[in-house]
Amino acid sequence: MALDELRKQIDELDVELQRLFERRMALCDEVALEKKSTNASVLQSGREEDILKRAAERSEGFADSSVEFFKDIMAISRGRQNKLLASDITLHQGGEVNVIIPCGGASSRMGFDKLLYELEGKTVISRVIRAFAYIDKVSRIIIPVCKEQRESIEKAVKSENFTVEIVFAEGGKTRQQSVKNAAKLLSDKCEWICIHDGARPLIGREVIKRCLEDAKETGAAVVCVPVKDTIKEAKDGLCICTPDRTVLFAAQTPQVIAKAIYERAIERAEQLGAEYTDDVSLCEAIGIRPKITLGDYANIKLTTPEDIEIAKQYIKGRCGK
Repeated sequence: MALDELRKQIDELDVELQRLFERRMALCDEVALEKKSTNASVLQSGREEDILKRAAERSEGFADSSVEFFKDIMAISRGRQNKLLASDITLHQGGEVNVIIPCGGASSRMGFDKLLYELEGKTVISRVIRAFAYIDKVSRIIIPVCKEQRESIEKAVKSENFTVEIVFAEGGKTRQQSVKNAAKLLSDKCEWICIHDGARPLIGREVIKRCLEDAKETGAAVVCVPVKDTIKEAKDGLCICTPDRTVLFAAQTPQVIAKAIYERAIERAEQLGAEYTDDVSLCEAIGIRPKITLGDYANIKLTTPEDIEIAKQYIKGRCGK
């Protein structure tokens, strides 16, 4: 067959594919709207896996490409449905800010309770609270913590005599569960939830303020720093690809989410049985695009004893010692 004829047939197929794709998107919109009115699940359990399995079985010689094609289409469909699910959320530019500081880590790699460690004269948890306690609009700080740690952490916090209201919640088995437990104690006037790791004592107030402002643009924001290293994606010990480093960021905290968005997002996650280790990932799952707030490489998470020594040097540097 002549080259021109082959190209003509491809063009005709592309037009037909576009028509089918637009029809599929329209049906996805109907599904999302039906979900909003009935609170039914958008996707049937295992549906996507079945589609991909059939695509692989039917596509002789093109199985890998066919599966990737369907993955892309389903990802687009999911994103569009999720945007529709969140399209009626109203963002309030003002309102109070409640801070949630998850403190559920076991400190197993540290060998001691890192939150109670005295870092240059102040406990880690006290340094974290101090960073948020005097920021305008912050009216309440909620600390989810496990029963075994609660008494000691509560004692350390009370000894500092902070003027901001501080309450304690039950820590969950996962970060997501801990934050959900804390969210039950949000103040009535709270419009924005600011979540920060209990083991990041070097966060600066200016970064916190920028993150709170950035969240007003899309309903969520996350503090990040550009990655410095080249990243490799691998499978079975073999490199698959090397992502463009210029579009990669390492997520830190705080992460700020509008209360209305968080409530919708946690409901959606529980419907799907999804568990996220990153707070704004909840928002991404319902079509919200968090704004990136550029942070500071000094905002490290204390995980190993070596991190303690690094943190001390940062503090001494800030104090001009």
